[in-house]
Amino acid sequence: MLPDEPLWVETRWMLLSGDGRLISCPPDGAIVIGSRLRTAAVIGRGFGSALRDAMAEAPSGTDLIIQEEGLGEATRALPEWNLKMATIHALPVGRRMWRTQSEVTVCAPPTAELLAELDELSAHVMPWAQHAVAVSLRRVDGEIVSVCQAIAVTEGLWDVGIDTVEGHRRDGHAIACFEALAAHMAQRGQQPSWGADDDNQASLGLARRLGFEPVGRMGVLEPPHAEKA
Repeated sequence: MLPDEPLWVETRWMLLSGDGRLISCPPDGAIVIGSRLRTAAVIGRGFGSALRDAMAEAPSGTDLIIQEEGLGEATRALPEWNLKMATIHALPVGRRMWRTQSEVTVCAPPTAELLAELDELSAHVMPWAQHAVAVSLRRVDGEIVSVCQAIAVTEGLWDVGIDTVEGHRRDGHAIACFEALAAHMAQRGQQPSWGADDDNQASLGLARRLGFEPVGRMGVLEPPHAEKA
């Protein structure tokens, strides 16, 4: 019942993939608890006290994403949690054609050898790469310096996860990796969605450079004194 739109891409992926546990909150609310992304989401309203109980049982370090209509109810249920606002972006239809990048490798899905290599870089590169549908990466002198990942994937969208090793940033590596993966995913009929916390100026700036435009906002509640694995 959720639309295949950027504001719902993570929630919809958790339900489609079986990663999310659905908790119904009649008459029109629901909670989805994910495991691999360490993310939970609320749908509609009316989740009330059930939200606090559900988040107490969620994996340690799980963040909660909330549509704007449910922000008041969620913050009242979890008053000690830290609220951030995030802007969700999408590309205008027909905005650009993606260039293939000969120096970027796309693996769909990532191989066991690549996952082992990425695991060694987990301090710099997103450690949940093993859950990606597809990964693009660029090397410098044989070492991986930038990775773009398609993690949350729906019928028509994929949520961009991108990171570059410190010391190699602002050199065009992230853009090259993104464009290579965007070209691959476009052949599958899936377009990118980009979410960034409002205080993450680097991510917001990169989104603008790539031609993304804001399409909505949501809240992210982070558990107090918790770190993501």
